[in-house]
Amino acid sequence: ADLQTSKETAEDFALRITTTVSSGFVTLAISMGVRTGLFGHLARMDSPRTSCQIAEAANMKERYVREWLALMVTARIVEYEREKRTYFLPRHRLGALLPDADESSMGNMSELMRQLARVSSDVADCFDRGGPKGVPYSAYPEFDKWLAEMRQHEHQSNLVTEFLPTIPGLLELLDSGIRVQDAACGRGITTLILAQHFPNSTFVGTDFSEDSIQWADEESRKRGLANVSFQVQDLAKMPTDWSDSFDYVFVWDVVHDLAAPDLALREIFRMVKPGGRFSMVDIRGHSELADNMGNPVAPILYCASLHYCMPVSLYLDGKGLGTMWGQELAMQMLQEAGFADIRVLDIPGSPANLHFLCHKPA
Repeated sequence: ADLQTSKETAEDFALRITTTVSSGFVTLAISMGVRTGLFGHLARMDSPRTSCQIAEAANMKERYVREWLALMVTARIVEYEREKRTYFLPRHRLGALLPDADESSMGNMSELMRQLARVSSDVADCFDRGGPKGVPYSAYPEFDKWLAEMRQHEHQSNLVTEFLPTIPGLLELLDSGIRVQDAACGRGITTLILAQHFPNSTFVGTDFSEDSIQWADEESRKRGLANVSFQVQDLAKMPTDWSDSFDYVFVWDVVHDLAAPDLALREIFRMVKPGGRFSMVDIRGHSELADNMGNPVAPILYCASLHYCMPVSLYLDGKGLGTMWGQELAMQMLQEAGFADIRVLDIPGSPANLHFLCHKPA
């Protein structure tokens, strides 16, 4: 039976899918513009320039620059003047393209797509019943660096001034001195920012990646921070003597990646002091697929889930929650872990995420 539910014709769909696939090619070229710095060079131009002038200023080969510009022009990203053969990037487009211009920059996300494309064949192999369970973290050698850069862009201006004030009384406690853990901290960007702002508090960053912890440890020494330490730890099995030892614990966009998210949340509950608080920041989405149909970035999130979040968890015989596990399941798992008074908050300047602010009963 024909299950068609709209008046869409075959021609309508063909045009739509052509646009979709074309956009994928454009995304790879946007990533190239980010990696080469071409968008930055275009941003510094005060008037239209020829491809030769742009290549000269960027110290690049003109032929490659010209071909990339052609793609950008046909994608309606860069403007082109036919008579003079000059190119110009309007300033109002910079925030959506430059990785350090705006927290929601698609330039950052284009870099993620480039990395995911590298493992697409590995993920495809996992579909076969006799294929691999998943894909190991080692298949994503650039991911930690990319994520650290994302965190830096995201948190350098908003973490202290906009995110923390949404948690009643926390700024005052951090000023006076409390013990904080950044769980699954990656390269510890968030930890480092907080440690610099609140010298009276003590911060511990934990992650199971030895390379990330080594990077964070070296960076903390470069910055001369005496109130922060980093340790290699498995969030599903933390030190037994860490029970009731942190006033505040937070985890940022990680729980859905974990092999054992339920155990990790129980461990976090165990480590928070009675009366203490836990912030779980995770992707804004719903557990029911149909409820995500109106989300314009849902395809991006499901793609990231399919190519990274789900397979890295399944590789470790994990639950494979995926990026879009949804706020409904998140609430259920937080309650099952023992947390109370759970509030779901928006995050200023970060529309793709939700903040689950939880308390551990005193």
